Amino acid sequence: MANEQSYSPPAPTTTTSHTAANNNSTNINNLNNNHGNASDLRRRVTDDEIRLLALLADGLPVEAIARRLALSDRTVRRRSRALCDRLGARAPIQVVAWAARNGLI
Repeated sequence: MANEQSYSPPAPTTTTSHTAANNNSTNINNLNNNHGNASDLRRRVTDDEIRLLALLADGLPVEAIARRLALSDRTVRRRSRALCDRLGARAPIQVVAWAARNGLI
């Protein structure tokens, strides 16, 4: 067993870089600072997304939103996440706040 080598696990690394954190902050700042005209803002979200945001703003749970929109819970979560991703937000509440500030809901 002269050729046997001992195993050392790799040192732990962090997965979040400062660059990634800065990019995320930039996206959120862009979302928060986007006060374009109403038609430009309106083109960024569909009528269905406006209805979803309005129900989220009312504080309804996902299950109730799904029932009102005749969708599955999973579809409501997926659409909410897709909207966040498209607009550069980390959470649906950020998109709801953006929509409210800009008069969309």
